[in-house]
Amino acid sequence: MTPQQKAQEIYNKLVVHIQRYDEYVDDRSKFKTIQCALILVDEILKITSESYDIDHINWWKEVKQEIENL
Repeated sequence: MTPQQKAQEIYNKLVVHIQRYDEYVDDRSKFKTIQCALILVDEILKITSESYDIDHINWWKEVKQEIENL
């Protein structure tokens, strides 16, 4: 799976739940979803950085960048 595909997968899983609780589905829903996805990836990066697996860390950084590009 590419970082772009993973970013989209994370976004798609979160957006359903966020839109369910928003009165209106609009750009705010997208912004909230992206913020939640970034928090998730930051937590993964914290855990991953402890393992010193540079390839894994770099892959998650690419995922984060792709989320920011959504």
